[in-house]
Amino acid sequence: MNTTNSTGAKRILIIDDETDICLLLSGLLRRLGYQPTCAHFIEEGRKCLTTQQFDAVFLDLNLPDGLGFDLLPMIRGAQANIKIIMISAFDGQAERKRATDQGADYFIGKPFTRRSVETALESMQV
Repeated sequence: MNTTNSTGAKRILIIDDETDICLLLSGLLRRLGYQPTCAHFIEEGRKCLTTQQFDAVFLDLNLPDGLGFDLLPMIRGAQANIKIIMISAFDGQAERKRATDQGADYFIGKPFTRRSVETALESMQV
């Protein structure tokens, strides 16, 4: 499904409880030509996913109301073609493997760089 808006920008949902991360990532995505939307809780992200279509989601691992892992099946069920990029300060092999096993397409450790975000989006053709 093509989710570009009237300006042609692809839509990306950011689910992260850190306001600074949301602001930084939103600004970067806007400069790259995307239309970002932020949610700070799993439940807020779930509502966004049921009311809007997105091309990709940046999903934090640790959120105030649960683990990002818990949202992966819902995302896949609601929007099968969405690309999921897990982001986390917990950047170990166990977290990366679990993210991939449970449906994430890509994993970026925090702190991330502009290049790591661009690489993730390019590799998944978002």
